[in-house]
Amino acid sequence: MNSPAAEIDSTLEELRIAALVRQAPLEFARVVYGLNDRANGRAGTMAAEDVARTVRQGVPVTRERAEQRARAFLPLAGQEHCPRCWVFHGIKSPLHYREGTDERPECGGCKVCGAEYATTLD
Repeated sequence: MNSPAAEIDSTLEELRIAALVRQAPLEFARVVYGLNDRANGRAGTMAAEDVARTVRQGVPVTRERAEQRARAFLPLAGQEHCPRCWVFHGIKSPLHYREGTDERPECGGCKVCGAEYATTLD
């Protein structure tokens, strides 16, 4: 029989996973916008700068590869990784969670790219 604390932990893990899975398509859109911005001479946008940073690190960025990664993004409970790092670079950077307060929900932050993801589904 599961204890109430174990049920809360599993519910929290499910919320974290669901919230992160919803972010992968958004990161794919970020790649597409960045590629389009660079192709159209708008290199100063945040999305274009993210693509440029990835290319400078030696990782080619293509729409097709980013789409494959976005579709394949499936973090495991307890081993959640950053959707942005996965879609852009193909690396699994662990997320570090910060407890929620009255002003802000619990969020997972990536120390590699600086992205933060709330664990709520709102």
